[in-house]
Amino acid sequence: MSLEIDFEGVKFENPFWVGSGPTSGTADKIIQALKAGWGGVVIKTVGDTIVRKGVRPMYSAMRSQSKELMVFENIELITEDNLDTWDKYIKKVNAEVPHAPIIFSIMGSSDISEWAKLAHWAEDHGADLIELNFGCPHGEPEKRSGAYISQHPDLVYEYTKEVVNSVGVPIISKLSPNVTDIADIAKKAEKAGAKAVSAINTISCMMGIDIEREMLLPPVHGFTTYGGLSGPAVKPIGLRAVSSIYKNTDLTISGIGGIENWKNAIEYIMCGATSVQVVTDTVLNGFNQIKEWTSSMEDYLKRHNYSSLEDIKGKVVQNIKEYSYLENLISQRDTIDEEIKKIREV
Repeated sequence: MSLEIDFEGVKFENPFWVGSGPTSGTADKIIQALKAGWGGVVIKTVGDTIVRKGVRPMYSAMRSQSKELMVFENIELITEDNLDTWDKYIKKVNAEVPHAPIIFSIMGSSDISEWAKLAHWAEDHGADLIELNFGCPHGEPEKRSGAYISQHPDLVYEYTKEVVNSVGVPIISKLSPNVTDIADIAKKAEKAGAKAVSAINTISCMMGIDIEREMLLPPVHGFTTYGGLSGPAVKPIGLRAVSSIYKNTDLTISGIGGIENWKNAIEYIMCGATSVQVVTDTVLNGFNQIKEWTSSMEDYLKRHNYSSLEDIKGKVVQNIKEYSYLENLISQRDTIDEEIKKIREV
């Protein structure tokens, strides 16, 4: 039984990628993830003129009464390291883990030519795929980059096309969920020549307030800013986005959002994803969970008599219908009180 996937001509031993973020921000972390058994790594987004200074603290979390993680917020931006430093990182990764598939994440400024320049740099450094970060929900939109691009379909088309026409590496456009219809945005990326999309980036948020200290969270010398929400509770938003893109385009999809176990990954694949990306769980739990995830996924395929992940890709999407379709199926139904009682008992 093999979990191997083909993502636009690039082979991965399994569909699990460490997504772009703090756990892919140095050579040592990338090497650690790949040696642990992750199928691939998306490096922390690199930039040129928009490299920003990090602030501390930059994380905050919301937990249930039983202390289980619900959502996680970050106000972290792209890498603080310049391209010369990343040149050293990539050389070290290639020396330690030769032939491992690496996905480069890039973000330019509002100057479209900078995106092409970064893509050339990534291609020259051996990128197997290039992901365009059109999704960062904080910090960069105010500079007309990041999610600002995702929120303007014409810009998604223009910036994607600029990069596609500049390099020969397959391009992935990473999209923001902070839009009205993500499938329409994905269509623009597809029209521009992107081979794939990553969905979703984090959701714009404000985590909360410590009402006793009257302090915004996370507090940076008493101040804060809007951040990006991730963690288990955002999975339903990610599944909705991935299934909608799958239904409406021919793009290859990398699914992101709230993945904390192998079952969540199966859900994304059944909604149309080819690969899945994980960040929050790697921040909190490291990389070694991948052994159990891949073993359990293989067992699942065997139990259900599937020969590969391709057999289940998009399997449930045909059953997602308009509300009116569901109305025509219903001849009798529980009362609202009975339905709520069932949910409480789960």
